[in-house]
Amino acid sequence: MPKYRWVLYGLLLCLTASLPLSAVRAEEGRGPRAGWSFNLAAGAGYVVSNDQLQPNDGNERVRDLDDNANRFDRVIPLASFDLRYTFAESGRQLYLGTPLGPDGPPGLTLGTVLPLDGGGQLDLGVFVKPFGEVWEDPYLVDRDRNETDKHTYGAKVDYARIMGTGFAAGYTLSRIDIDDDDIGQRFDDLERDGWIHALQLGYVFQLTPGLTLLPQAGFTVGDLDGEANSYLGYRFKLGLRHLTPKHFFNLSAEIGYQDYDDEHPIFFKDREDVTYSLFGLYTHSHLFGHAPLFGTLLAGYRHRSVNIDFLEADTVISGVMLGYQF
Repeated sequence: MPKYRWVLYGLLLCLTASLPLSAVRAEEGRGPRAGWSFNLAAGAGYVVSNDQLQPNDGNERVRDLDDNANRFDRVIPLASFDLRYTFAESGRQLYLGTPLGPDGPPGLTLGTVLPLDGGGQLDLGVFVKPFGEVWEDPYLVDRDRNETDKHTYGAKVDYARIMGTGFAAGYTLSRIDIDDDDIGQRFDDLERDGWIHALQLGYVFQLTPGLTLLPQAGFTVGDLDGEANSYLGYRFKLGLRHLTPKHFFNLSAEIGYQDYDDEHPIFFKDREDVTYSLFGLYTHSHLFGHAPLFGTLLAGYRHRSVNIDFLEADTVISGVMLGYQF
């Protein structure tokens, strides 16, 4: 059973739950506190899904490639952290943790935040996702499918408050390596090793003190070894945040489209994906009257609509987390 992958999957859906409020304030242009800061959150989530590409004990075997995936549910652990040091004079930061990225957290990240003239800031980092897993061959019929490790690593650069405005931009370069890519050995066009280029543009509208609207647009190039798995992706996300000294609300809705380069050698058509997702969370600081404690409730839904029925999927997650920050 891919236990560690479920930890990472939970992070992919809920990382904003533990995004340090100090980081949110910095993103909105408020100065960071000098010295050390630390944020740790852990809890449990409940996932219901029918994703054929997601390794799971209840979905190891399929009868045929027209078969609907078995719906499964699972309680998963959720955890994240952020450790950083802020230099008093320059405002420069060094950090190690699981910060939010355009496609979810980039795993374990080591980075630095550099204040720029004009009020902007540059965030540079390198990352690794150590616990990813995929099926060796997701299209096996009437035989148990086996998991294999998926290694992802890369670098990112984010530019917030460009020239003192609300504009923001980011670029992430990721390398993907699959340990036992059996489907790629069966069909060269379905090899899954390669590079992912992701560009993100956005704007922060400060509606009122503490209330921000965050529209974002993204463009992704999946340059994988298999032509049928290579793609161009587009997405649009709209977020709404409300931050007070004790409360943090975050709501977001996203739609994405991926157009694959070549015909799928098993289904004999070019794959096209449309994804829809909704996510919401509420964080309460000063929990039980203790300033360092915070608690978070979260819920999310994701639907992947594909012109190949076998790959359609729905995923729902809910969870609760308890955290500590100083």
